[in-house]
Amino acid sequence: MPYQSIKLVKKIAVMNAEKTMESLSYLSLIHFEEYDSPWLKRLEKSLKQFRKIDSEPDYSKANEKNLDYISWFESVLGFCKTNKEWLILVPNCQFPIWANVKVLNSTKALEELWDTSEDRDIILAVKSTGDIAQIYLEEDKYKGHVGKCDVMNIDQNDSY
Repeated sequence: MPYQSIKLVKKIAVMNAEKTMESLSYLSLIHFEEYDSPWLKRLEKSLKQFRKIDSEPDYSKANEKNLDYISWFESVLGFCKTNKEWLILVPNCQFPIWANVKVLNSTKALEELWDTSEDRDIILAVKSTGDIAQIYLEEDKYKGHVGKCDVMNIDQNDSY
């Protein structure tokens, strides 16, 4: 894809991400993460593991009729409850846009992210601990990958 086309796609994705972030009541945008951020480079290793075709999720739960899926998400994403700042992949963007957000209510934020995601997929991380996770719905099961990234020696200018 020519440079100008990529630049246009990125610009449109950021505009869509801004709209999405404005629609979320329980997450407050701090700032968008730069594409070449050292944080994203650190997360990439875990994300590649999550995306492998033969990758087995760390957690799996049948999509049952009366399942309280948000409680299940919270049990998988235990690290999210105690951290009030997350790095999220903004849902429904045609190009990956990561946002640093302040969490106003973790339970409601997870529910809101899930309901907003057209693909039924949430990816989030916590910079201070290096925790990263992906929760998604595949066929008739909720699945969750959880990983840990090395956050040592990242330039302090890139922290929250």
